Amino acid sequence: MIPGEHRLPRVVLDELAAGRGGADGVAWLRAAQHSKSMLLVRAIIALLRERGHPDRAAIEAAYRLLAGLRPEQRATALGHPPVAAWAFGTAALLDGDGTAQAYPGLLAAVAATAAVRAGLEADLDVPLAVGAAGRLDLPGLGTATLPDAATHARVRASRGHAWAYGAGERVEIGAGSTDRRWRPVPRLDLAHHGLRLSLLLDTRSWQHVPGIGTGHRISGGLTDAWRSRLDEAWRLLVEHHRPVAEELSGALRALVPVPSPGAGSRSGTFHHAFGAVAMSLPPDAPSAAVVLAHEIQHAKLAALNDMFALLEPGPPELFYTPWRTDPRPLEGLLHGVYAHLGVAGFWRRQARVTVDGAARYRAEVEFARWSRAADDTVRVLAAQRRLTPVGRHLVDGMAAVLADWAAEPVSPPAAQRAHRLLAEHRERWGRRRAPTG
Repeated sequence: MIPGEHRLPRVVLDELAAGRGGADGVAWLRAAQHSKSMLLVRAIIALLRERGHPDRAAIEAAYRLLAGLRPEQRATALGHPPVAAWAFGTAALLDGDGTAQAYPGLLAAVAATAAVRAGLEADLDVPLAVGAAGRLDLPGLGTATLPDAATHARVRASRGHAWAYGAGERVEIGAGSTDRRWRPVPRLDLAHHGLRLSLLLDTRSWQHVPGIGTGHRISGGLTDAWRSRLDEAWRLLVEHHRPVAEELSGALRALVPVPSPGAGSRSGTFHHAFGAVAMSLPPDAPSAAVVLAHEIQHAKLAALNDMFALLEPGPPELFYTPWRTDPRPLEGLLHGVYAHLGVAGFWRRQARVTVDGAARYRAEVEFARWSRAADDTVRVLAAQRRLTPVGRHLVDGMAAVLADWAAEPVSPPAAQRAHRLLAEHRERWGRRRAPTG
C-alpha cells in the first residue's frame, strides 16, 4: 500500500476558503484522508516489527490481504471513520508508552470485513480485544458473539459465504446470515431527488478507538424518531441547500448517536475520523439540517488542516467566541468561525425560501446573529500573526463572503433580536470572568 502525493488545485482551495468546496472539494479531501490512513497503517506495521507483538503474524497477514485489494475496496475498508480514528490513535500508542493499551489486532478485523464484503476467498486469524468476552467486531459490517473463552476468532470466507470460528463454535456472518449470534451494523439510507446519504451506526467499532471508546458515551440505536427526523432534514437540504447536501453525500459515512443534554442538542466531529458526525436527536428537521451543515464545515477544515498548516506554533492564547461559554485557543477560533460560516449560510438560504412568518423570522434572526458573530471573529483572526499563507487565504476568503452578506436585507425586528442575543452572550461571558471581591 503506497500512499500518493496530494496537491490541492487553487480553485478548490478558493472554494474551501469561501466555506464551500462542493462534491469535488470533498473528493480531494477524502483522497488525502485515505493516504493518511494508509501511512498510519504502514507505521503500525513498522512499529510492530520493530518492537514485537504477540499478534504480529495475524496483523501482517491482514496487511497483506489489504494490500492486495482493489483501491476502492481498500479505501472503503480503511476509510470507515472509526477505523481511521483507530489507526491514528493506535500508531500514537505504539510509538509512545501505550503498547499495553493498544489493540493493533483490529487491522485483522478490518481485513476480514473487506474480504467478506468483496466475496473473496480468505482465512484470517483475528485477535479479539482484551475484555471483549468473545465479541468479534467487524468494523462497518457487524458483531459476532462467540463463547467468552475465545481470545481469537478465525474468519473464513468462501463462495460468497463467511463464518467466524472461536472456542469450538461457528457463527455465520455477513449479509444473509440468519444466525442470532450475528448482529449486522444498522444502516440509514436516505435519498431525495437522486441524491443519497448512507450512514452506518457502528457503535461497536468506536469502542476500539483510543481516547474515544472510553471517553465518550455513545447511546441508542436507529429508532423511528431518528429515521423520520433525518429523512425530513435530508429532504430540506436537498431541496434548498443542494451544494451542502452534495458535500454531505460525498463525505459522511457514519452517524454516532449521543445522549441529549436535556436542553438543546449536542453534536461534534472527530478530527481523525473523517466522515463521522456525532449528534443527539435534534428537535426538528431544520435543527437536524443545520447541525449537518455545521459539522461538515468542521470535517472539511480538519481534513484541510491535515494537508496544510493553517497556524504557526506560538504561545497559548485564549479568545472570546460568540458561540461558546469558555475561552478558546486560536485553533478553536478558526474552527468555530468556519463552522458558523456554514450555519449563517444555511439560515441565509432558509430565509429566502421560507414564507411562514414565525419560521422566516427565526431564519432571519439566526442568519443575522451568526453572520455578525462570524464577521466579528474573522476580524480578530485577520489580526493574528500566526496565520500561515494558507491560513491567511482561508481567513481572507471567509471575510470576503461575510462582507457580501452584510448587505443582505433583514427585517428590523429580526436584526434587533440578533443584536440583543449577541450582546446578552457577551455580557454573560464577561460576568463569568469578572473578578470577585
